[in-house]
Amino acid sequence: PYSLNEFVDVPQKIEQFKRAPFESDELRKIFNPDTYPNPKSRSNAARFWVPLIGLYQGCRLNEICQLDTADIVVIKKIPCISINDNGKDKSVKNKGSERIIPIHPQLIQLGFLHYVRYCQQNHSHKLFSDKIKLMKSSYKRGVQAWFCRYIDGLGIDDPSKVFHSFRHTFATKAIEKRIPTEYQNALGGWVDRGIGQRIYGHKRDIRVMYQELCKIKYPINRELKELETEFKTGISL
Repeated sequence: PYSLNEFVDVPQKIEQFKRAPFESDELRKIFNPDTYPNPKSRSNAARFWVPLIGLYQGCRLNEICQLDTADIVVIKKIPCISINDNGKDKSVKNKGSERIIPIHPQLIQLGFLHYVRYCQQNHSHKLFSDKIKLMKSSYKRGVQAWFCRYIDGLGIDDPSKVFHSFRHTFATKAIEKRIPTEYQNALGGWVDRGIGQRIYGHKRDIRVMYQELCKIKYPINRELKELETEFKTGISL
């Protein structure tokens, strides 16, 4: 028999309120062409692109909303997004959040590079700031408030389902597709997932990152096909 003093209390970490990934039926509701914002309107640009970038790139909301047009770059002929804090109006969660990630082919198919080129031709410093910067230090509040109203109107009222759920959806899919942990970390900017993966500054081939990213797919092909934008400049990035 055990004596009472053989057992000790183990301190438990108090978890913050957890966010849950979106389910397939919820993604179909969100990206329903009948309700999702029309990208042909300049005023809808952030509302159209930001959730899609969150879903296919796994980026945090603020990382997306603060993007400069100069943050869309080409490396080894692969269009990429540079997540950085280069500027007084930009910030990242931590040093490991700074990264360069290839752009998912589904975003390119939808016309994202044409939108970027449009912004560049019109001398826009930011990709989305015109309509969403409500406070000097935050580019995300406008989209965040809209998205909460939008999914609530769709009947997605689970408090664990918010914009950050796109990041959890991306992470869940990456695990499902067996993307190596080091590439999950590189794509999502995670620094504490997996044993032995916390290595800052370790370079990875962007072409391999792109191959791994292409494994991320969702069962919303019909919805995305109907969302394909005609918003094109005729000039490729």
